[in-house]
Parts: sequence; C-alpha cells; structure tokens
Amino acid sequence: MWAITRDEDLVELDNIPFFVQGFSAGDVVRVVPDDDGLLWVREAVEYSENCTIRIVPYGDGDSAQKRQAVLDAFAPLRVEGEGLKRFNLVALHVPADADIRAVKQLVIQGAQSGRWDYEEGCISEEWRAAD
Repeated sequence: MWAITRDEDLVELDNIPFFVQGFSAGDVVRVVPDDDGLLWVREAVEYSENCTIRIVPYGDGDSAQKRQAVLDAFAPLRVEGEGLKRFNLVALHVPADADIRAVKQLVIQGAQSGRWDYEEGCISEEWRAAD
C-alpha cells in the first residue's frame, strides 16, 4: 500500500486496496514498524467514507479489454480504479461524494447481467443504505 505520512505513527492510505478488507484510499491508520522497518496497520483512526469495490469481469475476449470496459463503465460516475492482469481483477475507488446510489445500481446490474461479479471490500453506511 502507498501511504502519506500524517504524523509519526499515522498514515493516510494513498491507493486502492486490492486485497485488504475494511479499508479504502483516504483512510487514516495508526502504524507500527516491525524489526525491518516495514509498517503494519495497528488500527483505523479515521475512515474516509470512501468505498472500495472489487470486480472480476466475465465474458469472452481479451482480459485487458474487459478490465478497461469496467473502468469505462464507472468513469462517468467519477469512480476511478485499477486493474490487475494476474487476477483479472478491477479495484474501484468510490469517493464519498460520488452518487453512491447510481454506483451501487451499476455494480448490481453488471452482476445480474453476467458482466462481472463483485465484492464489497470496504463500504460506507451510505452504501449500505442505498437501494
């Protein structure tokens, strides 16, 4: 994970967590170094209210094009993301001020239509409440 130092033991997560549950870019966490100086998260200090959604695109064809199609589908909603070729995975960063209801509807519609499957890596109360 990339992070921005905020204090001696506080950092702000600065990229989309691909494989970490419960955290999103923008969250502030308390860290502790191990003997090699590698920082480990001890606890969350401040949640950003951003969401992280992971999507695995389905279908025939080039996996890079499928990942890009996912990113393109969410771009009009101000949702950014990154793709990982090795896992055919897209991690989406849903900003707290995005149209959460529209984003969630698109996620669900894509899953229901067979375009992709998804996992809610980190969601806000607003996401939970959205229909």
